[in-house]
Amino acid sequence: MDVPANIVDRISRRVDEMREELVTFLSDMVKVPTENPPGRYYKECAQLIGEKMRGFGHEVAYAEVPKDRIHELAPHGNGLPRVNVVGRMRGEKEKPLLHFNGHYDVVPAGGNWTVDPFGGVVRDGKIYGRGASDQKSGIAAQVFAIEAIRREGISLLGTVESSATPDEESGGQAGVGYLVERGIISKDKTDYCVITECLDYDKICIGHRGTLWFEVKTKGKMCHGSMPVLGVNAIEKMVTVINAFNAKIRPKIEAIKTAYPVMPPEARQSSLTVTVINGGAKVNVVPDECAAQFDWRLVPEQDVSDSYAELLSCLEEIKRSDPTFRYEVSKIMETEPTIVPTDTSVVKAFLEAGKAILGREPDFSVSPGSDDQKYVVHKAGIDQCIVYGPGPLSLAHKIDEYVEVEHLVKATKIMAIGALSLLGFKA
Repeated sequence: MDVPANIVDRISRRVDEMREELVTFLSDMVKVPTENPPGRYYKECAQLIGEKMRGFGHEVAYAEVPKDRIHELAPHGNGLPRVNVVGRMRGEKEKPLLHFNGHYDVVPAGGNWTVDPFGGVVRDGKIYGRGASDQKSGIAAQVFAIEAIRREGISLLGTVESSATPDEESGGQAGVGYLVERGIISKDKTDYCVITECLDYDKICIGHRGTLWFEVKTKGKMCHGSMPVLGVNAIEKMVTVINAFNAKIRPKIEAIKTAYPVMPPEARQSSLTVTVINGGAKVNVVPDECAAQFDWRLVPEQDVSDSYAELLSCLEEIKRSDPTFRYEVSKIMETEPTIVPTDTSVVKAFLEAGKAILGREPDFSVSPGSDDQKYVVHKAGIDQCIVYGPGPLSLAHKIDEYVEVEHLVKATKIMAIGALSLLGFKA
């Protein structure tokens, strides 16, 4: 449905009037230190968001992962609660239904910040803190976009939902994965979905690269460090593995250039990176085991099964040439690359909404990392799903993370106008 200029102006003015409320809400969320791992203060943050939505007239429900499934869905969560919150604003009809989703968990703050990472500091037109960009800003924008419509007295014909979920930073199984499993997001029920991840306020993200996280363990034979010839050094075997990956796999995959607009452009190829190594117990003991974890990012032209077969082939080649080489390999997480069509209603609505606020259509992008879009597209089977949010991708997981207030405001306007276009309305 086309959104006329006078309605765009009304929404724009209304969001401008709510600017201070919007900034305060984001600042309050940043002050809740929802670091993952392990996932502390999830319940407090979910309740903060839920109460805000309830105050804005939403029907609010909580979908908490049962205690007997927390270890399965959040294995690194120390048994702490995993709480999803869903707000629902009914229109004149149940459908079409638009579902906004954002994650409230954040990566650990780390050190060397120049501001309190959980202070919610507002300064020089920016909101600082862990999660200010990635991606509590998206949650603030989606909640206030719906509220702008309500305060303007505009009646939606369709229904809009807004969820805030945990654990995106560790795979999302207890978050959006759980909502899809429960049918809260489903192909039969949900017509459109917008993940409000921090992929830049002037871009519409149509997918993400794939992910293959895996661990290799090399086995050795322990002996005294003064007589290494009597043992087999597992760390040295791991060096062989890393060198083999660098020599045989990396040149091949780095030559694959994707045709999709992955941002930044430097990520438009596959990458294989060793990120964790553990081995050895004492300086004078030859280690009998070494474990390394690897992060393999796949461009849309690749798939997980072929990539995993390639690394197994490389390990087996080492084994054939070295009778003392023993290893184990296991997957940590796998996600196929995700790409959605660019001619769907949700894409068109947000292109038009972006043009109305920015003066030009947003560019398309593809995320270099994976996100919760994978559950909506691959598990729920919904291809009318984009990623759009206000935070800058370039600041995700960095110290002194921030979002510009102006970008937050513009993204809120675009979400509101996109919702009006998709759901229909009576002014």
